[in-house]
Parts: sequence; C-alpha cells; structure tokens
Amino acid sequence: MDEVSLSEFGEWTEIPGAHHVIPSGFIKIVELLARDIPERVLQLQKPIRCVHWNQSVRNEIAESEDHNSDHRCQGYPVYVECEDCELIPADHVIVTASLGVLKKSNEVLFSPGLPEDKVMAIEKLGISTTDKIFLEFSEPFWSPECNSIQFVWEDEALLENLTYPEELWYKKICSFDVLYPPERYGYMLSGWICGDEALTMEKYDDETVAETCAELLRKFTGNQNIPKPRRILRSSWGSNPHFRGSYSFTRVGSTGTDVEKLAMPLPYTESTKAPPLQVLFAGEATHRKFYSTTHGALLSGQREAARLIELYQDLYNAETAKPMLLKNH
Repeated sequence: MDEVSLSEFGEWTEIPGAHHVIPSGFIKIVELLARDIPERVLQLQKPIRCVHWNQSVRNEIAESEDHNSDHRCQGYPVYVECEDCELIPADHVIVTASLGVLKKSNEVLFSPGLPEDKVMAIEKLGISTTDKIFLEFSEPFWSPECNSIQFVWEDEALLENLTYPEELWYKKICSFDVLYPPERYGYMLSGWICGDEALTMEKYDDETVAETCAELLRKFTGNQNIPKPRRILRSSWGSNPHFRGSYSFTRVGSTGTDVEKLAMPLPYTESTKAPPLQVLFAGEATHRKFYSTTHGALLSGQREAARLIELYQDLYNAETAKPMLLKNH
C-alpha cells in the first residue's frame, strides 16, 4: 500500500450494485462475446513477437524471403509478427497486453518504439501481484457457522521493513474464507496473498504451499489434527509471462493523466498525416475510473471499438457527401 498514490486514489470509482460470482467463470463472458464471430477468424495460442506500425515493416523485413510477398505489396499500415514468423497484415490493431507485459517488453513489442510520453506513463503506473489459494479438504474442521479464519501476528507492529523475508512469505496471508455452499464447492477455503510475498509463493511447488498453509491453520486454530489439504489450486499472475501481475494502480508519482496517455491510439493525430488509429490500446490499466476491474477491461474494449466505428462512419459520410458527376453520352 505504500506505493499507492493517496492523492490519486479518488480517481478509482466503484459502480453501484452487488458483486456477482459467475457460475461458469469469466470464460463464459468470453464465449458470449465470441459466439457471433466466425471461428475461422479466431486464432488462439498465437504469441506475438512484434507489432510493426506506421508502415515500418517495409523498411525492416521487406527484403525477407520468408514472408508472403502479396502482403508486402498491399501496403497495410500495420503488420503483426507472430513468434511462428507469420505476418498478419492489418489496418488496425487493438493491443490488450497487461501493464506488466508492457513494462517488461514494450521496447521489443513495437516497431517503431512507443512515443516517449507513453513509455513514461507505462513506467509511472503501477501493477502488483495478488494471488488466490484454494484449499480443498475431505471433511470440514471448521464449525458450520464459521465464515472465515483470520490471522493476526503479534509481532507485526515491530516490522521495520515493508516486506517479509522470503522464508516468511506466508505471513502475508491474512485469512482463509469458507466457500459456501459445500454442495457446490465442497469443503473449500479461499485465501489471498499479495505483493512480493505472492511472487515468492509462486516459486514454491503445490506440495510446499499446501503444507505451509495447513501448518498456518493448525497454529492459529490450535487444532493440530488438521490434515494436509486433499487438493490445492492457486493462481500465479506474477510469474505468468502473459500477465506479469494482477491489477494496475496509480502509483506514487503517477496520475489519471498517465492512464489516458496509455490509452491514446497511435499515431498521434496532431503529429502525422499517416493513416489514423493504427494501434489502439485497451485493458483494465487504460480505464481512468475502473482500472483493476473486469468491467473496466470490458468497457475499454468497447471504447476502442467505438473509435473505429466513428472513424469509418466519418469516412462513409464524407464519401457520400461528395457531389455526383454525371457523364454525357
């Protein structure tokens, strides 16, 4: 929390209404959004090496014989280079890479490189790691009225450092919640861990994390008969190369303006006559009010789609407004 900007904390806005658990998971939202898109145009498991924009591909790989010459001749402003060396031509690309990926790879992910002010925004904004740990037991050791098991460490106030030593990573787990109803979840506990300690947790194998959590529960409940969980499931957002973090936030030294700068499409319209909206940016980190949320990510995608719709509506209106020339025969 010491990295969160207090002056900018009010930028984040909570929408009214209750939190809902989607029975089938978030994948259901993706499936609903994708159901009207022909399967033949969807390509998954297709890692990207570089987004070549502003027709830079002509200078960089035009001489390569490994790529389809038809693509080069068509003169698209953007080419997406995949790790399998396929080149995908495009008029527009919407980049939804996480802030963690942009921090790690923006220098190699775009050619030409991103403008300096956008790179600065990426560097100034923050992203942290928050992981969930699910523990499943054969039988509950908690009472029917128990909703959560809270951990309070007596020596917490004595800490001078803001993070625990690596061997004490488990002290960042503040509680385990009981998931109800058991008819749906089984006998399941859900815990949270964040920050550097979450990254440390991700380094250990399931066996070690499960036993450490079980020992933690034994210590705080006084019940030494608590067995090791029969199953463990945990996230690893920080070490996943496609995410490198869980949620973005306005870090000390950053502002909502940096979020808007991150979201600004390329090329900047005031600085070039090149084709507009070649590279657009979406994702939770690009929403000034709803960053760190799923609805922020969804709305940011709709925002960029609206940009493109408006562009083509303007082009269509301009075309239809031209006077018709009639030829005499």
